[in-house]
Amino acid sequence: MADILYLKLSESCLAEKRKVKIKDVATVMSQNPDLKYGVEKLELMNFSGSKEQQVISVMYILEVIHDNYADCLVEILGATDVVVYYRTYDTSDNVKQFLKFLMICFIAFFGAGFSIMSYNSDVNMAGQLDVMQNIFVGQDAEAFPVAGIAYSLGLFIGIIVFFNHGVKKKFSDDPTPLQVQMRQYEQEVNQTVITDAARKKESRDAD
Repeated sequence: MADILYLKLSESCLAEKRKVKIKDVATVMSQNPDLKYGVEKLELMNFSGSKEQQVISVMYILEVIHDNYADCLVEILGATDVVVYYRTYDTSDNVKQFLKFLMICFIAFFGAGFSIMSYNSDVNMAGQLDVMQNIFVGQDAEAFPVAGIAYSLGLFIGIIVFFNHGVKKKFSDDPTPLQVQMRQYEQEVNQTVITDAARKKESRDAD
């Protein structure tokens, strides 16, 4: 009786070495440990440049497996194509990543601040705060700006609670809205890379 091999393909992965093996792009399971180990070690491709990406079809992976284990029955789980990213390690990467982080913080801070100010101006928030000030404090123009301070603190706390990303310890285990958007963006990028590679005939597929 032929051995059954279960193969769960990832949507994308980052190759740590130039030689990409099946274990780098998929999870392999079989009751035959020798078969599992042998399939995991099968080589799929070899990167030559310093920074590349390659789309590998599950049909190509099946072809490689059957060329080495003709009697093996393979059950495919997960994605049908995997995007493999590769880049060589550069000692300046840490500095580049830190500069990118600072740039993103700069854009996010001033962009969010400009958006909030634009919204407040559009809905006449200053006038509404003056009305609240008059209701709770009185008509004195020199009164302490209680409404403005309460609004500012409430806005800050609301942003922290909503994004659930202000401290190391999260308020809940649910993914934050930012994480959800990033995962959606990652999936869309991978799908675009797969589609473009298929149109350009650049993906590794079965002959």
